Amino acid sequence: MATGLDALRVLGVTVEDSAQAPGLLPFTVHGRGAVAGGLVEMDASESSQFISGLLLAGARFTAGITVVHDGKPVPSEPHLVMTVEALRDAGVAVDDGDSNTWRVEPGPIHPLDVVVEPDLSNAAAFLAAAMVTGGRVHVPDWPHHTTQAGDGIRDIFDAMGGEVTLTREGLTVTGPDRPHGLDVDLHDVGELTPVVAAVAAFADSPSWLRGVEHLRGHETDRLSALAHEIGAVGGRVEILDDGLHIRPGEFRPATLQTYADHRMGMAAAVLALGTPGVLVEDIATTGKTLPAFADMWESMVGGPDTGSRG
Repeated sequence: MATGLDALRVLGVTVEDSAQAPGLLPFTVHGRGAVAGGLVEMDASESSQFISGLLLAGARFTAGITVVHDGKPVPSEPHLVMTVEALRDAGVAVDDGDSNTWRVEPGPIHPLDVVVEPDLSNAAAFLAAAMVTGGRVHVPDWPHHTTQAGDGIRDIFDAMGGEVTLTREGLTVTGPDRPHGLDVDLHDVGELTPVVAAVAAFADSPSWLRGVEHLRGHETDRLSALAHEIGAVGGRVEILDDGLHIRPGEFRPATLQTYADHRMGMAAAVLALGTPGVLVEDIATTGKTLPAFADMWESMVGGPDTGSRG
């Protein structure tokens, strides 16, 4: 969190953290009724959330905010598009004409009524169930036009051999007899990587998942965690500089860890669905973004006797 805390300090906010563990919890933010704002330069190559957080607050800063990114390309860039769109919908003036600079003018943030789209990244695990079983999964109300990065799962599963159909009623994925391997850059849709990796473990050929080196800094080191858990059920995974090389193997029973990481929990459920005798520990960690995940999963796959039961 050091990148975000340092940016706040530049903008005039007093933040106290531990000298022994700077940039980590616990820390104290001292509110004074206003934030000066202005210009902040930062390296957000670890997460687009550093930029989004500042932009969402920037209109209430006395001088607004100008954020300049200086570093490798920002991951999950569609999330920044979502942030800018949400601000403009609320009447905030945002200039994002430069690919590495965002300017939010000071001013009011207007209330408005919105229809919240389904969380497409959370839906990916359920669609993956069709991919690893040759079954069919339908997600109602999938948007036809969206800035959500999770919408990328449609093209990914299509490339892996799924039959992907979007209608007014929603999105339907019918899985193939066996998924195809693929070589794909997931830099902009990094949150989909765990579920895509789980499906790739069942593919008929190797897969390369690239552009996701930033996943080392998420709730856990997701590249290392995926390599270990896919390996536990018999897959062979090489950790690359920016991703994973996954080669399917002979599957075997195992107990899969979830690392207190909701995306790892969802990926483990997919691995368990396609592998007899697999137990997923602490599936409740999926509650971070989908509290009903375990119940929804059991309902979808037909009862409580599945390997994904935690």
